[in-house]
Amino acid sequence: MDAPGAAIVLVGQNPTPALLASSTLPVERLFLVCSDGTSPVAHRVVDAVHRLHDDRSARALSVGPDPHDPRAVTAVLERIRRELDGRPWYLDYTGGTKIMSVVAALHHERSLPPGSRGLRRYLDPHGAPSREDPGPDLSTLAAIHGAHWAERRDPEPVRIYLRGGEDALREAYPRLPEGEVNGISAEGRVLSHLRRLTRGRDDTEVLGSRRIVDPYRPGGSIADFDVLFRHRHRVLCVEVKSRAEDVVARAGWTVAKARRVFGGAARILFVYAGPPVDDLRERLTAYNPALSARNVHVWHLDAFLARMTTFEALRRAFLPESPPRPREATDPEDPRTPSTPPAPRPRHPAPEEGPLLVTPLGGSRLGALTALHAHRPSRALVLPSRQSLRTKVREAAARTLYAVEHPGAEAPDDATLRSEGYRDRVRLAADPVDGFDPAAVTRSVGAWIDRERDGDRPVVVDFTTGTKAMSLGLAEAARGAGACATYQLARERAVVCLEHGRRELRGRARPDWSLVLSGYEPLDGALRDVVRGPALDQVDVELLDLAARSLIEASSTGCRVWWDPSLADGQAFLTARERPGLALAFDDRVVGLAAPGWRRRRTPEGPLRAVSPGGWAQSVFAATTHLAVRCDVAGTLLALTRPGRDVTRAGELVDWIAQGPTGETANEGIRFGDPHRPMVVEVDPAAPPALLGTDVGGL
Repeated sequence: MDAPGAAIVLVGQNPTPALLASSTLPVERLFLVCSDGTSPVAHRVVDAVHRLHDDRSARALSVGPDPHDPRAVTAVLERIRRELDGRPWYLDYTGGTKIMSVVAALHHERSLPPGSRGLRRYLDPHGAPSREDPGPDLSTLAAIHGAHWAERRDPEPVRIYLRGGEDALREAYPRLPEGEVNGISAEGRVLSHLRRLTRGRDDTEVLGSRRIVDPYRPGGSIADFDVLFRHRHRVLCVEVKSRAEDVVARAGWTVAKARRVFGGAARILFVYAGPPVDDLRERLTAYNPALSARNVHVWHLDAFLARMTTFEALRRAFLPESPPRPREATDPEDPRTPSTPPAPRPRHPAPEEGPLLVTPLGGSRLGALTALHAHRPSRALVLPSRQSLRTKVREAAARTLYAVEHPGAEAPDDATLRSEGYRDRVRLAADPVDGFDPAAVTRSVGAWIDRERDGDRPVVVDFTTGTKAMSLGLAEAARGAGACATYQLARERAVVCLEHGRRELRGRARPDWSLVLSGYEPLDGALRDVVRGPALDQVDVELLDLAARSLIEASSTGCRVWWDPSLADGQAFLTARERPGLALAFDDRVVGLAAPGWRRRRTPEGPLRAVSPGGWAQSVFAATTHLAVRCDVAGTLLALTRPGRDVTRAGELVDWIAQGPTGETANEGIRFGDPHRPMVVEVDPAAPPALLGTDVGGL
């Protein structure tokens, strides 16, 4: 087989993998396959490729408005294949939707001769696609994410400090307050230290303070970074603080802006001066549990300068690379799959046929439960990975299956589930698979299908949840068994079968929300009846109750209310603003309600401090992520606030982080399908907005 001269690169919301593939694959022609929604991202990558490489051409091709349409994806791939006139090509399936990735991988396998598996690639975000490629510079990484520097050199005070130290800084700015002198000096020490350690490396870059152009206010800045350190494509955003307490106050917003400008793989380092605080890292976790030690590092300035004395020490501490995976752990093909798989069924199995079902258990356990409603199997295998949470999954799955077959009945107890055989119809795989090993997934699923299949009983393999590697393994197993591989579309209440197309669902799923909404408890009354004391300053309980009451009254279906019990905890209430205070479950969808206060405490008895628009926006995004992890596309978040001078700016920051057009979310009304895009809602208790009168149950 000739060496490929072209590559197909799938593009999703994160442009970094597409740029890395476009820069490191040894080809002259690049086809960036996107959807209409990610077309702007793809075109930014195309522009970057042409700017960086004069030896290759790139163009973007859209599959259309629906990235979950297998036929549309296949049509674009076929168009490219014909243009290549039978010549082989590389495929990078890191980006795009799961359906795009699975369809592209299977199409690549069918189109090329045996032995082409090495031409398919998936990029580990913490690995290195090429040891020889130095990676794109920081300006390019920011640009493909739609962010641009307001200036391209270090600020003058920092330049003066780097040339002459603190004395030169004081001489140039004799009226500069002592606190600012200390901050600039600390920033300069960190910057000069990093530049010494990385001098002479073409795969590494260190920049001083950079401000990001404000897309909403000409001439302004929407975010800034003290120091930026890049090694290949990985970025460490360094924030230098002159006081330890500033670390806790700024951590959330720092993470939000870093991920917006450089993508989800960006890491954060806080370096602080002043007296050392031994438990500062623990305080940060207690304040916001989402700020894990893996992604957010905290060092005292003296310790940082003393211990980070080589480049390797710096890289190992803050930007470690993933260990190389064995070859078979990256290969979606399974040697046990027959060379000529059985023909698929002529039509998709109907629920009354009682198919066998295989469904993975991903980070959100909701997809496994809704798969039972979608396919109504006679028997089901829930396939957990080593990375997924398995507690009470089998019981919740059996309860969901019971609800499907007994609509309107009361929830069964465990004894009923056992006596009527529902628990036995759901199996949780005894040996969890590696979620990054497609071949292991294919072997495990194929073996179960072989054991359980009786006669001509149809088989459905659902790949909605789990990693992309699991999805590929599941699709390969389905292909090898002549089964249907399906993906659920929660927003449309439909499933897509790779073989038979889209099918609308019957009725609505009523999953066991107690399993999905981990950490929440049912609430029968008003939130104000269970929340007391200083917690009332952290969140606006009145707005939460008002919004919940309005949405429940407007709904044409029932609603179950869940609340965050940390609001009633004497210590945990401090972080409650980072989570939805209420979650309203309308059948198969959840509306999360968050109302972070504009004042907050850092300790239970501490003083109230004003919250900046950036701090408020970060709390909204923390709550959004908290809900999205649990509910995925079946959830959406309303961020409630009273009218005031900070609301407009906070809304701009939320839109900027979500990469959404400003001001349009509220005009769209409550909608599902984009769980990482919250909606900011101004609520005047005397005249609530019409949006709170939406019939969510009827959507």
